[in-house]
Amino acid sequence: MNWPAKTAGLLVIAFAILLAACEAPKEIGLPPEVIAEVQFTDTVTVRTSTVLLDSVRTSNAQQMLVGNYRDPIFGRVSAQPFFEMGQTLNLNSDGSTNTYVFDSLRLNVAYSYLYGDTLQPFEVKLHRLSDSLRTGKTYYNNSSIPYDAAALASVKFNPTPSTNNTFQFKLPNTLGQQLLDLSGKTEGSTALKFAQQLRGFTLVPSASNGMVIGFSPATSGISLNLYYHITNDTVAYVFRVPMLKRFNQMQADRQGTALSQIQPLKPLPAAQTKGLNYVQDALGIVTKVEFPYLSKLFGEGRVAINRAELNIVPNQPEHVGGLYGLPSTLTMAETDETNRVLRSKGDTELLLPVDGATFQSYVLPQIVPYTSKFRNYNFVLTTYLQAVSIGFKKSTALLLMPTSQGSTLQSYVSGNQALSSFYPFINNKVDRLTINPTPENVKLRIFYTVTK
Repeated sequence: MNWPAKTAGLLVIAFAILLAACEAPKEIGLPPEVIAEVQFTDTVTVRTSTVLLDSVRTSNAQQMLVGNYRDPIFGRVSAQPFFEMGQTLNLNSDGSTNTYVFDSLRLNVAYSYLYGDTLQPFEVKLHRLSDSLRTGKTYYNNSSIPYDAAALASVKFNPTPSTNNTFQFKLPNTLGQQLLDLSGKTEGSTALKFAQQLRGFTLVPSASNGMVIGFSPATSGISLNLYYHITNDTVAYVFRVPMLKRFNQMQADRQGTALSQIQPLKPLPAAQTKGLNYVQDALGIVTKVEFPYLSKLFGEGRVAINRAELNIVPNQPEHVGGLYGLPSTLTMAETDETNRVLRSKGDTELLLPVDGATFQSYVLPQIVPYTSKFRNYNFVLTTYLQAVSIGFKKSTALLLMPTSQGSTLQSYVSGNQALSSFYPFINNKVDRLTINPTPENVKLRIFYTVTK
């Protein structure tokens, strides 16, 4: 429903409330001397700035990223995934006494996300880690793990996502034989022990690439396939090893861009960044949105927020040269003067909840899609501002950021299934947007009732 239609409906409700105010006090629960007024404003000051987060968690990302490209607005972007793979290996777990012959070892990758120039060839090398990922450790977009200088394998291909979205590395036979020899031994008795023997991998993109690709950490997106057969038999078998611990490393070179002077946690107003605000997902570039003068509105008397919507119109078109699309969905996280994403005592991100949730709710995030018809993102802030108006929430600042797998998150919300942690869904793309923060492009509309 568009805003005019919503406004008309709200005006009808407001008129009904005013009529009710004329009835006897016992009908509305207010003494005769109390005056209730329904008011509307769309002139509340909205202050915006661009913030670079100091820590972007990418552990257990729901999408792995690899590649690099030069963005005309955001500069050079590079993505490199680090991951471990493991699976219990005992080919004779059924009690058989077969012996096995190694055939080949291959790493298959099926990509489902592309960002950049898909007409350029894509080249990537596979390196083996020289250290293991630590259990229980949180990894960030600036984390790294040492890896062998020599590549195990490399591949170069032209992306054709509509016909074939897979590529494959053929790994050395010596490594494959070593893995097959783990069968039935202590070193292969658990997925963790298997992973410790394998150590894990990283994908290193070529500097000549013009895009970033993404793939699922599930076996539908990546699997290490060990091919073998039983001695004196010709039937081929495959042992599939899934991904376990993982993170994405993200780097950016912003020299020569409007964000060349940005520093972690130090907001830059649009006046210092060529008149625009910026958002870029896994790089931690977010737009901070503040409502600095809400206290004046709430100081008019006892205020009840009937409806509040924040409308954001992105400045860039849906595609720049056909290459760089807008994020399909956005969310907002609570912040304060530190400019960090606020978290609960359980270390869960305090995302803006769906409207109508309780003030304490943050486990059902508000996921807002880009609407092509109106060319905007529209957040409903009714519950959030009501919590601010009564002093339950002290901060009136939010951070605008993209999400991935918006449909999955929406299904959690619609099914009332709470997520204990959101960071795997908000830091695993390179989608970006810019905003020209004029009152027409960033507007807060509020219907509210004041009792005096």
